[in-house]
Amino acid sequence: MLFSIQRLLAETRVSDLSQAYQQQVESQSISGIWFLLIPFLVVAAAMLCYKIADRAPIAINTPNLIMQELCRAHGLSGSGRRMLEKIADGAQLEQPATLFLGPQHFEAAVKQAAQSIKYDQRHQTLIGMLRRTLFIEKSNSPS
Repeated sequence: MLFSIQRLLAETRVSDLSQAYQQQVESQSISGIWFLLIPFLVVAAAMLCYKIADRAPIAINTPNLIMQELCRAHGLSGSGRRMLEKIADGAQLEQPATLFLGPQHFEAAVKQAAQSIKYDQRHQTLIGMLRRTLFIEKSNSPS
């Protein structure tokens, strides 16, 4: 009897046991192009979000419009622009564009803003970069 059960099992095919068994296998894997396309799309979306976040807000007929145009003309980064806005707010300037008039206006606003803003090392570095970009490089250029 043991021999007949072994023989029965040996001759039984999987297709005989189940009617839902399929001989052909259908591939359900993601093609290789998706493995390249998905990371590319994620990086592109992140770069687009960064560009949108780093762009200056649109200002129409406000005192900030002149300041934004001056920042763009001087080629300031988003962090430099935000630092100038923070200094102008801290110094309570009615027209933030007065920071661009000269080093004396800039220094006076920085000192006045220091009463309400605690400058850390990053702020000090950024203020030095702004000072150099706005006033020192301009005076060294040939006239």
